[in-house]
Amino acid sequence: MTRVAPPVAASIDLDAPGKRIGHLELAWSDDEHAYGVIPVPIAVIANGSGPSVLVTAGVHGDEYEGLVITRRLIAQLAAADVTGRIVIMPGVNWPAVRARRRVSPIDHRNMNRAFPGDPASGPTAIIADFIERRLLPGVQYAIDLHSGGTQSIYTPCGYVYGTGEPAFRDRKLAAAHAFGAPRTAVVTTTSSAGSLSAACERHGVAMVATELGGGAALVRESLRIGWEGTINLLRHGGVLAGAPGPTRTALLHTAGRSSFVMATIDGLFEYAADVGADVEGGDLAGRIWPVDDLARDPVLLRFAAGGTVLARRTMPMVTRGDYVCHVGQPMSDDQFRGGA
Repeated sequence: MTRVAPPVAASIDLDAPGKRIGHLELAWSDDEHAYGVIPVPIAVIANGSGPSVLVTAGVHGDEYEGLVITRRLIAQLAAADVTGRIVIMPGVNWPAVRARRRVSPIDHRNMNRAFPGDPASGPTAIIADFIERRLLPGVQYAIDLHSGGTQSIYTPCGYVYGTGEPAFRDRKLAAAHAFGAPRTAVVTTTSSAGSLSAACERHGVAMVATELGGGAALVRESLRIGWEGTINLLRHGGVLAGAPGPTRTALLHTAGRSSFVMATIDGLFEYAADVGADVEGGDLAGRIWPVDDLARDPVLLRFAAGGTVLARRTMPMVTRGDYVCHVGQPMSDDQFRGGA
């Protein structure tokens, strides 16, 4: 029987002790990659027995805050600092990162819709398969660093799933408070089981994802929140010495479609409420100026539900059906524990 080589091989030992920096060798052949590999960067810092934590960035290639934080983490941590293992992937969808695009330019797949992956599919699904099959089964905590990318800007916040058995929800709640973002959005339903967060749910991994600003720019305050939160959660998880800072986060729940404001016509969106603002139902979210009919009045968009504005669109030109902003409503720890 002919043995088929796996589609991904690692240039480093992912389980041995020490600090190792390398890449995943994703075999791929197309017009630009004839008999070559796509080198997906990865680092492992391990020392002795202990928990394992996965830190990821670059799931979307136009989100830069996480790339800086993970790069700094690799530069500053030594094996002696660690008890257990930290696996760091600073550019998960490497083709998208190289192209500075949200999705891969090779297969046009969104990494956060590709899990659990497929080893016989395109590069995005192959990487997702490797993470789900090879990495997540040995991980207790995960940090996935996102931002709004080119299209959006967020008030810096964490994201956790408010689902699962009570003990698992308690672990995620404790992790969210340890990370300590000013706000944490709680997701109780998902539009896709293909996200890395959903993959962590399947494996019982307590994940805190983030949305750290965005707008295709780096903001120092967002980087500070992401860096301190990452260090806090690594300490909370027991892989770094020291106690996490005295942090807590304000939980916000995006209840459903009423929390989102969508464009109703094509045109130029002028926002009226910035991220972090508290709004009431009926408040003006913004107006869309038609650009193909100069005599037409702007269309006013209003919030259907009150709350805190978590994100807004940064690209002014919109098409009917585009999201332009969304809000979150306060949620208590008890509501989180109860799965409400």
